[in-house]
Amino acid sequence: MEPLKKLLSPFTIENEANIALLTDKIKKQKMDVLNKKIPPSEVDSVRPEIVTSWIRSFNHGLDPSRYHYPPVLDKESLEKRLIEKAPFIQAAKPYVQQLEYLLSSEETYIILSDEQGVILCMVDELGNNKYNLVPGSVWNEETTGTCAHGMCIILKSPIQLCGAEHFSRIFSSISCSSAPVYGVNGNLEGTLSIVSPCIQSQNALSLAFVITMSMAIQKDFQLNDENDMFNATFMGTTDAMIVLDDKGTIVAVNEVANAMLETPDQVLVGSNIEEIIGPQPFFETVIEMRKPILNIDIQVKKKKQTLHLFSALPVNNKSNGCILTFKKVEQAIKNGKPSNGSITRFTFDRIVGSSQQTLKSISYAKKFALSDYNIMIQGESGTGKEVYAQAIHNASRPDGPFIALNCAAIPKDLIESELFGYEGGAFTGAERQGRSGKIEQANGGTLFLDEIGDMPIELQAVLLRALEDKIVTHVGGSRYISVNFRLITATNRNLQELVKKKQFREDLYYRISVFSIVIPPLRERGSEIIQLAEHFVNIFSQENGLQKLTLSSATKYVLLDYNWPGNVRQLQNAMLYAVCMCSDGTIRPDCLPEEICKSTRSYEEQMQTELIANNTSENNSPSMKDIEKMVIKKALDENSNIRSAAKMLGLSKSTLYRKIKEYNLIHEI
Repeated sequence: MEPLKKLLSPFTIENEANIALLTDKIKKQKMDVLNKKIPPSEVDSVRPEIVTSWIRSFNHGLDPSRYHYPPVLDKESLEKRLIEKAPFIQAAKPYVQQLEYLLSSEETYIILSDEQGVILCMVDELGNNKYNLVPGSVWNEETTGTCAHGMCIILKSPIQLCGAEHFSRIFSSISCSSAPVYGVNGNLEGTLSIVSPCIQSQNALSLAFVITMSMAIQKDFQLNDENDMFNATFMGTTDAMIVLDDKGTIVAVNEVANAMLETPDQVLVGSNIEEIIGPQPFFETVIEMRKPILNIDIQVKKKKQTLHLFSALPVNNKSNGCILTFKKVEQAIKNGKPSNGSITRFTFDRIVGSSQQTLKSISYAKKFALSDYNIMIQGESGTGKEVYAQAIHNASRPDGPFIALNCAAIPKDLIESELFGYEGGAFTGAERQGRSGKIEQANGGTLFLDEIGDMPIELQAVLLRALEDKIVTHVGGSRYISVNFRLITATNRNLQELVKKKQFREDLYYRISVFSIVIPPLRERGSEIIQLAEHFVNIFSQENGLQKLTLSSATKYVLLDYNWPGNVRQLQNAMLYAVCMCSDGTIRPDCLPEEICKSTRSYEEQMQTELIANNTSENNSPSMKDIEKMVIKKALDENSNIRSAAKMLGLSKSTLYRKIKEYNLIHEI
C-alpha cells in the first residue's frame, strides 16, 4: 500500500483561501496542457498521473467544459452483470451499510463499481442526483473523463481527487476517494468510492475509510471465493476426500469417498475416521505434529480393501484438522500421476533408427515392457538410455509418474535421503516438514535410476530390501511406507566387472537385470547416423522458423567417418550448431563444430588416396563428382542393400542404380 499522503489530494491540506487560488491554477494549467501551450512536465499543480489522465480523456473526444452523461446499460445487460458480480456485491453489502451508517450525517454518494466502471449499487445521501448516476451507469475515464474511481481502475491503487483535478468542469466542487478490491486470483474485481459535493468534506479520514472498507470487502470476497473453489474441487474431483477435525472426527466427505467407504449401518459424517479404517499412526504426525503425509497404502478393515492415500494435509484453522485424499490401490496405479513426475515425451514410435542393432534393441524393449520385471539398459553415455526408459514407461505404466534419478550426479552423503526421503530434522539442513524420496514419488509408476553403477555400495543393500519388500522408511524415521513401482536402471559401466571387484553387490545385480537391453554406440550404427542427423536438422530448422536444410554429400561423408565419442547426444548438439551456422540452405563440413571439422582432414586424405588410385592428380581439388562417388561408395559399404543405401543418401533406388553404373561401382553391390 502506498503512503496515505501520496494518495491524498492537495486540497485536503489547504485552507479555504488557498483552495480558490489552487483551483484557478489547476484550471489554467489543465487548459494549457490540453491546448499544447505547455508540456505536461510543466504542470506542477497536480500529480503527474492526473495530467496523463487529462490528456487521455481529451484524446477520447471529451470536452472539459461540459459534462458528458455516462451511458447506462439496458435492463437485460444490467441484470446479467449483477448476476455475474453477485458474490462481489454480497461480500461488499455489509460494509457499504456500515459506511452508510458512519456517513449518515454527511452528504455523500457511496458507490460500488465493477472493474469496468459500471456502477453496481450506490447509496445516495445527497437526495439530489444531478449527475444522473444510477446502477448500470458506465462511469469511467473514457465516458466522463478523469475521476477518482476511473483512475483507481487504471492505476489499480487507492486515490483521492478533489475539485478541478477532475477533467469535467461540473465536478469542480466535488471530491472523491476510491480504493480497489481484488479477487483471489489477483484480478481487479471493482472499486469502492465515497463522493462528496464539497471539497472541504474530503480529508485523510475519508480516504482511510474507503481503503479500510475495501480491504475488508476484499478479505471476505477472497475467502468466499476460496471456499467456493474448494467446494467445487471437493465435490467435483474423482478422488475420495475427507475432512477431519483435530479429534479425527469426519466433518465433511465428498460423494466419491461416501460411495467407497460408507456401510449400511454407519454414515461417515460424525464418525471417527479410525472407526472406518482402523488406527493409523500417521494421524499423530498430521494432526498433532502438523506434518503432511504423502503416498502410503492403508487397509480398510470393514471393507476389506486397500486404499492408496495420496496425501494427508494439516489444515491450519480453528479445528486444526486435516484433509485426506485417496483412491483404491488399483485406481491409484492406473490414474495416479503426482505432479513431481518427469514429463515423458518418448514412445517407441518416436525412437529414430533403422539399423539392425537399433531395431533389435527396440524389439527387446517392447517385449520387456509387457511384463512388470526390472529392466537394465546398458550403453555408453549419450546413446539414449533414458529415451528407452521413457518409452518402456509409456508402454507399461503411462498414467503413473516417471521419476528419474542420476546416481552419479548426487553427492554420496545425500543420495540416501534423495532416494528414500527423510523426516523433518533428520540431519543438518533438512527441511522442517521432511521430504518424500524418489522411490515414494514413483509409487504407481516407474523409477529410473541412471548410472546405477555409481550408487554407493552401502546403500545398495537398502535398495535391495526396498525391491524385495516393496516398502521404504524415511531417513530418521521408523514408519514403513508401502510402494509399488517398476524399476528401470541404466549404466555405462560393466557391472559384472564391478561385482568381481566387490564394488557392486551381486544379489542386487541379478535383481535389477532380470531383463537387459544393450544400446549400441552411434559409431556402430552405420547409415543411421545420417538418418538421425537429418531428423535433428529438421527439428531445429522448424523450431527456428528456417527453410528446410539439407546435408551436403561431403558433410554426410564426414558424419559417417567421425567416431562420435559423445554418441547421439553429441550428434544432436552438432546438428544444432550446424543449423545455426548454415547460411545458404545446405549444411557443409565447415558448418560443423571444430572437433568434427578436424575429421575432414582424414576425409581429404582418403579422397586423395582414392584420386591417386583412379589415376587422378593429387594436386587437383576433388570435384563434386569425386565427392559424390566417395559418399555413394561408403553408403554401399555401410548398408546391406540398395534400398537402405538409397534412403541414407536421400536418393531413389533408380537414381542410385544409375549413379552406380555411372561411377562403375557395380562391384560394390
